[in-house]
Amino acid sequence: MPNPDLILHTGKIYPDAGSRRRFEALAVRKGRVTDIGTNKRILALKSKTTKIINLHGRTVLPGFHDSHIHLLNYGMLFQTLDLSRTQSIEEIKKRVRKWNTTTPHDTWVLGRGWDDERLREHRYPTRDDLDLATSNPVFLKRICGHVAVANSAALSLAGIDNRTVDPPGGRILRDSRGKPNGVLKETAIELVEKVIPESMEKTKSALVHASRKLVKVGLTSLHCIISNLTELNALRELKREQQLPQSIYAIIPANLVDRLGSGGLSRVRSRGRFRIGGLKLYLDGSLGARTAALNQPYDDDPRSRGMITLNSRELRRVASKARDSKFQLCIHAIGDKAVDLAVEVLGEIFGTRGCRQLRHRIEHASIVNEKSMKEMRRLGIIASIQPRFIYSDKWAEDRLGLGRLHQLYPFASMTKAGIRLAAGSDCPVEDPDPFEGIWSAVARPGLDEGERLTVREALTAYTRSAAYASFSEDFTGTLAPGNAADMIVLNRDPYESSRESLRQVRVVRTIIDGKVVS
Repeated sequence: MPNPDLILHTGKIYPDAGSRRRFEALAVRKGRVTDIGTNKRILALKSKTTKIINLHGRTVLPGFHDSHIHLLNYGMLFQTLDLSRTQSIEEIKKRVRKWNTTTPHDTWVLGRGWDDERLREHRYPTRDDLDLATSNPVFLKRICGHVAVANSAALSLAGIDNRTVDPPGGRILRDSRGKPNGVLKETAIELVEKVIPESMEKTKSALVHASRKLVKVGLTSLHCIISNLTELNALRELKREQQLPQSIYAIIPANLVDRLGSGGLSRVRSRGRFRIGGLKLYLDGSLGARTAALNQPYDDDPRSRGMITLNSRELRRVASKARDSKFQLCIHAIGDKAVDLAVEVLGEIFGTRGCRQLRHRIEHASIVNEKSMKEMRRLGIIASIQPRFIYSDKWAEDRLGLGRLHQLYPFASMTKAGIRLAAGSDCPVEDPDPFEGIWSAVARPGLDEGERLTVREALTAYTRSAAYASFSEDFTGTLAPGNAADMIVLNRDPYESSRESLRQVRVVRTIIDGKVVS
């Protein structure tokens, strides 16, 4: 056997994060794991050129996946207004006014992160609020991304006025005179987004910045929710230029398939570091914005059950197209009504064999009833979950009422039902640090303790199961010989940590393809 390029030794190495079995040392050659075992046996393989890393008893796990991340949106937080800590509409206006002083006239002022639940006024900002701050076009998304507010200049550029009708799956909020008040929900957001100028240079810069920050928290594979063709092309170029170390599994909007053409699509099961495999569909909105589609009304708004943003006929049409082109569907469904519809249509269009072959996913799957759980298990549908929501959704009881709260994020019930969980963050909606998610899944602060995951189950969701959800389990997700040498070194062993101390676990070294990248 050729001598290894890298040896890690004197550590607690878990080649499969979902197993307590561990080893002392590991060998790597040409970016792949070649052997794992005792210090004595692995160190005997070294040569004069082998790089040796003494772990000094530290823990090694396979690199983490983020199964649902908006990489460009995260990167843009560092180029635009980050409003996640604002506490009032007045503060938002001050931030916009200050930002405006550094930008040329007519330049767009963009931002994200405001949350009406945290604002002193406990309401959405409006066009009138923003008009007082600047005459430049302004467009600010709520933290969930499913509601946004635009000022008069932005609405004018988008052609939104009193005569504009609500687009299918969206809503333009209006004042008492029927005039758009600047607040846009769901697909109505796209009316403004499509007129915002795009820059390939800024897009690439944002993606690189985001990637570098994510490496530091141990993310070695990213399932990227793509917004448009510019972002997709930027990712492809950056991977070709070797500026992004992580593996990228691109999940694209269904409307991009025709624009790419058959020659532009990488095959789903390719072993490459950049692959296009999933088609993203939105069936509803978010619980925070009260646009998630529920079977029963919202407890704090009995007139509303949320929104279905894609009707069943259109969902069936897109699903049939995905079946013919053999693409995985990644369906955004948060409320139980949306989840029920997704499961029903997937079963009808694909059947058990087709669903299992293409590994369809429900993104979020926040409220899932027993009937849909059984169908998800039968069809092999993956639940792409975001455990950090448990901690952040402090308003959950207001939305659902105490009687339904136990139905929210039923991770343990889904696991017991045999549903595979793939974990992510939905960053920038949530903190991308996987240990924030692992802690949330295991401790379940504020929610039903009976739905807690074990440490083993949580780690599996960020590694082996996430790799399965992107058709890469024969390449990543574990440190089996032959797999990519993607791994993380931790400051403490999560298996030996208390529930609360899981939140303090830190990544001290990230290795991708056998190279130390952080």
